[in-house]
Amino acid sequence: MTKEEKSVFDRPIVTEIEDIFHNTAKLHEAFSSDRSIKALSTVHEDMVKICNKVVEVMNFSALEGARTTPTQQEYFRLGKSKLDGINKKSNHQIDEEQPLSLALDVAPYPIDFEDKSKARARFYMLAGHFFQVAHDLYEAGEISHKLRWGGDWDGDKIFDDQSFDDLPHFELTKA
Repeated sequence: MTKEEKSVFDRPIVTEIEDIFHNTAKLHEAFSSDRSIKALSTVHEDMVKICNKVVEVMNFSALEGARTTPTQQEYFRLGKSKLDGINKKSNHQIDEEQPLSLALDVAPYPIDFEDKSKARARFYMLAGHFFQVAHDLYEAGEISHKLRWGGDWDGDKIFDDQSFDDLPHFELTKA
């Protein structure tokens, strides 16, 4: 993608990290794939700060940040989301009032989406790192949001009481 290409809101999309984050949040050098850089360029600065710390202890790929309403509707139609994008919006969705996504989908690297216990365990391990880092950054006053994970929607630390697991999904919530 070049600097001249436009986003869905006719804002310039850039590939240089300094331009993407307006020098407020730099990406860790481990994020070298175009996919991760693109996904991280569309999320709130607090999520970028969390990711930069987590990748220091566990490698992962950022899969998807911002999402358009038509994409959200397609995920709902396919059963990949419980939110239709119109009546119930996803925190991935962006608009003119919320230009950066509050949600990010990630996967431990190397990526393995097989429903095997060890492959699934890596998502739980990654979630532990995300929660610890988010907690530490929040307590230090470096971020203003808390974190919610698609493997524990209600945040009770009981993982088998979910009706819909979305293990790659993390979202920022108001404190």
